[in-house]
Amino acid sequence: MARRYDSRTTIFSPEGRLYQIEYAMEAISHAGTVLGVLAKDGVVLAAEKKVTGKLLDLSAAQTGGYGGSGEKIFLLNTNVIGGVAGLTADANSLVNYARTAAQRHLLMYNEDIPVELLAQRLCDMKQGYTQFGGLRPFGVSLLYAGYDPHYHFQLYHSDPSGNYSGWKATCIGANNGTAQSLLKQEYKDTIEVKDAIGLVLRTMSKTMDSTTLGSEKLEFAVLTLDPVTKQPKAKIYNPTEIDALLLAEGLTKKEEDTEMKAA
Repeated sequence: MARRYDSRTTIFSPEGRLYQIEYAMEAISHAGTVLGVLAKDGVVLAAEKKVTGKLLDLSAAQTGGYGGSGEKIFLLNTNVIGGVAGLTADANSLVNYARTAAQRHLLMYNEDIPVELLAQRLCDMKQGYTQFGGLRPFGVSLLYAGYDPHYHFQLYHSDPSGNYSGWKATCIGANNGTAQSLLKQEYKDTIEVKDAIGLVLRTMSKTMDSTTLGSEKLEFAVLTLDPVTKQPKAKIYNPTEIDALLLAEGLTKKEEDTEMKAA
């Protein structure tokens, strides 16, 4: 039955479904996991990298630039970090759109764009791609971790349909159901960034497809307030810092893997 109604984005099935949007969400469910946790004093994002290899040039990521590795976590504005799951090329297009929207708001109002407004801007465009012929939905979901003076720290999720929602902790990508269950058990409303970092890393270690957890498979970012200026401060961790976090949490690679490499 679906085959008669999935050739166009704009055609409803008799059950009231838009199959192309459902297929886009299915593509996201096979992508690398992205996990976000909202704390009292910040927001933590972590993501599983799928594109790895010894010959991959990661010189930009090694220096701890604002862009991470350019695959999963991006700085959208000084007060917003974005984590993406799905088609990377689609994500790059949306990230550029979000950055432009944020700068346009800054130019017009001389203030950083509110987090929810940035999510709305992207969702308005994503919704348009589900309503007009000749277009296909973006095959990507985003997590927005941000801060503004109105509602302080916030975490939002948006999907290819143009829907968005606010969360205390959530996960997108592969194994998101397992991660959601673990977060429900361990999340507390009073959690602080230090504990949230541990929660995120423990959850990632249990839900990632990889058997080992290391900086080559993980991206990590934290948004906090600068204690002096009281302005939002985004930090995208470089590989050395990620390894240090994993070591502190006791989640480093298994010893037998290290021995095999040495042999």
